[in-house]
Amino acid sequence: MTSFLARGRVMRQWRSFWHTIEFMSQENPPQLIETLMLALSMALFSVWMIQAESAQSASAYLLLGLVLTVGACASILVREALIPAIRPRPTQVMATLLLLISLYGFADFLRISR
Repeated sequence: MTSFLARGRVMRQWRSFWHTIEFMSQENPPQLIETLMLALSMALFSVWMIQAESAQSASAYLLLGLVLTVGACASILVREALIPAIRPRPTQVMATLLLLISLYGFADFLRISR
């Protein structure tokens, strides 16, 4: 009986997750794409950290993660710049910081790869 209840709870959580994704895709498609890009970049950075021993294959994960991060941050900054605001939003500040860190990562990657 408890496995049936646990399975029902898990199914409700998945259903809630998919409803949230569906709502995001209908209400704000750019935000969904940016969120997916950042989630994929976090996954690629995790793979890069795990495979740090093999420098050649791990560098591809790092580079692709940095590209996705820069693209998502640029998209966030453009989207936030189109909406007028009196003071900078936390999203703009965090996207700017993440963009600067990613660009520093690119510079470091280029320095190491030479």
